[in-house]
Amino acid sequence: MSIKSIEKTLNILDFFLNSKTKLGVSLKDLCFALGFKKSAAHHMLSTICKKGYLYKDVESKKYFLSSKIKKFAEVSSLSKQSFIDYSLPFLKKVSFETGEAVHLSSFEGNRLITLKMLESTHPVRVDNGFLNKDDAFHATASGKAILAYLKFSQQNIILKNNFFKFTETTIVDRSFFLKELDKIKKKGYAIDDEEFQEGVFCVGFPILDENNLAVASISCSAPKYKIINDKKYLLKILNSTKNSALEINKYFYKKINQQTKGENKNAA
Repeated sequence: MSIKSIEKTLNILDFFLNSKTKLGVSLKDLCFALGFKKSAAHHMLSTICKKGYLYKDVESKKYFLSSKIKKFAEVSSLSKQSFIDYSLPFLKKVSFETGEAVHLSSFEGNRLITLKMLESTHPVRVDNGFLNKDDAFHATASGKAILAYLKFSQQNIILKNNFFKFTETTIVDRSFFLKELDKIKKKGYAIDDEEFQEGVFCVGFPILDENNLAVASISCSAPKYKIINDKKYLLKILNSTKNSALEINKYFYKKINQQTKGENKNAA
């Protein structure tokens, strides 16, 4: 199979994963969406079905995602889920204390992903539809907080991505962004001052492992006017988010202690 064929096959799976495909996808709709020829698309779909990642309904002739895809999700989420479960009470603490939107984020390769999100409880809230951009590593407090505490080699891989301009204040210059990361590391936290979404101010703190390297971040987003009108409100958000970040950090030290106890027990 050629590189182009593999890419087309993955594009088909991406289409199923990113589209509302609960009602199935017809061969005609797939070809129209992806610009494939009918014969080529039929051949690729048949191969994917043979491997068990899709299946074709006999009556409707439409294609659906199979349970095999769900198994991939289950395997990849096992280790993450224990971390999310541990973090959740501290996310809720920030949510209770501020009433604002709270995010637990991490990187999957060079993509910024949201592990858990709690929506704002205020009548005026941040539009969470804008907060799942995997290409906004440079424009969000959550992404910047993690990047500032990664090894340079890891930073370098992620910074090869395009610096998309989301608003007028988005940093799109690599050298300037590296200086921004230095400032973040000195302060211990990152801010997003309308860099991702106009009218939104966000603070983010890194979640650090035993080597003081970031594995995730916790961030809190609020409408910008609240920060402008009440400086004490910003301090409240900063303190609440920081305290929860410090508590979540303990997850990794507890894991080390558990592993050490297990090793000592086996040695005995």
